[in-house]
Amino acid sequence: MLCMALVACDASPARTAPAQPPAAQTSPLAQPAPQATLTPRAYLPSLTAEGGKRVLFINGDHIPETGYPHSRVRDDGTKPESFSRLRQEVLEGELRLVVDEFILTAGTPITPDLLAPYTLVVLGSNGRRLDAGEVAALTRFYDDGGRILTYADFQYGPDNWASDNSFLNQFGVEVFPDNFQPTTQITDIVATHPIMQGVISFATEGSSQFLIGAASLGENQVLAKCSPLERSGCAVQPPEQARIGPGDVVACTWVRQNARGGKLAGTCDRNTFHNGPGPGTDIDQFSNRTYARNLFRWLTE
Repeated sequence: MLCMALVACDASPARTAPAQPPAAQTSPLAQPAPQATLTPRAYLPSLTAEGGKRVLFINGDHIPETGYPHSRVRDDGTKPESFSRLRQEVLEGELRLVVDEFILTAGTPITPDLLAPYTLVVLGSNGRRLDAGEVAALTRFYDDGGRILTYADFQYGPDNWASDNSFLNQFGVEVFPDNFQPTTQITDIVATHPIMQGVISFATEGSSQFLIGAASLGENQVLAKCSPLERSGCAVQPPEQARIGPGDVVACTWVRQNARGGKLAGTCDRNTFHNGPGPGTDIDQFSNRTYARNLFRWLTE
């Protein structure tokens, strides 16, 4: 939400006040223009349902060049980049989940108390790096059986591609920057898994893929890839290409589990879930809706 301060000016001429010397004249129009600021809004707790499994989307406050924030699950749903259809039709409608949203700013940290009520936490395009306390809170949440989904994108904002890497690196995973590639279909589905049941292809636009280290492939299961990496839509930039070592895998979708029921998953683009129609992709293209339903069902079952 953008909040602009409005300055009211009386244009009528002064009738009785004595003239001021030029050095003493002031005008409200000479003051610095008020700056647009994003007001953080946290929908906690949800007012939509009781008793269901709860999902928390943690979204950043970065506003891209469009002038409005993207990928909100709690907005009016009028923009093609909204997640309101994902929330209303898939998460609340089909899966009967309770969905909340928390806007992460410099002064709104992720804490154990914030995470405690939720089955699933979605780390979605946050505009700053997670600090040590936030990493510890998320790690404990996962270790105790919580579920976490992460996706990256241009919504991270300038120089913040690595928002979640301070959390992901401990698992042998690194998220790459948005590759600014055109819309493409992900068809290289490499594993049999409930998330991929009935999925023929799903769409991305400007993917942030995941580097899965060779040493971690026994615990991180790759489900889908955008390949070959030389293909339009899949290419990674030269600095990231240089980071790919022998045996490493660049993944679009991956999952991980622990002995206490904790689950991690990553998907390489948020555009897959957008309302549409509009630039890029939307939830009713290709197998996007099936992929979304399967992904969130597996993470919350």
